[in-house]
Amino acid sequence: MDFNVITVTRQFGSLGRKIARAVADNLGYEYYDRDIIELAVKEMRGDIEKLSAFDGQLASPFDKMMYPLGKGNANMKNALFEMEKSIMVDLALTRNCVIVGRCSDYVLRKYNIPDANMLNVFIYSPIEKRLENCKYELNIENPGEAYTYLMKVDKARADFYKHYTKHKFTGNTYRHLMIDSSMADFNKVASVITDTAKIKFGI
Repeated sequence: MDFNVITVTRQFGSLGRKIARAVADNLGYEYYDRDIIELAVKEMRGDIEKLSAFDGQLASPFDKMMYPLGKGNANMKNALFEMEKSIMVDLALTRNCVIVGRCSDYVLRKYNIPDANMLNVFIYSPIEKRLENCKYELNIENPGEAYTYLMKVDKARADFYKHYTKHKFTGNTYRHLMIDSSMADFNKVASVITDTAKIKFGI
């Protein structure tokens, strides 16, 4: 039996995670985000704080976004990412799912998940709208603080993606659909992605 996977890569403040979860709910698919890291750590049979300095040394949820593989050394980060890759491939081969981030679009293409069973989405939004989302959706009231977080997280995601894929984070190399989340309410954006998935997967 073939399973379908939707990968979602997103700019910070674009509501990408919220939209991705809505897509998963619409389709009845499983949803995976930061929990992939925890699965990877469990596979490595270690303690999450000890292995990746994940919770103990990162000050806030936004700091965690700036360190996708924690603050460990390069060898530990690479080991975690290799484990994440194997977990993402296993998920894509064994269940219908939505996977957010982690270079999942690149990873699943490189591991030969059939294109017919994969929809790779990139969610972006104008910076003004993302700053607004930081205030109303992420509760970052200070405009200067919101801008600083946005710039830092965008850079961290771009660097992470470039490091592991050798491609530009905002490019179209591994993407089927690139969508501006500011065009409508997040549920309507999720509906566009859902409808696209149904067309692509023939469901």
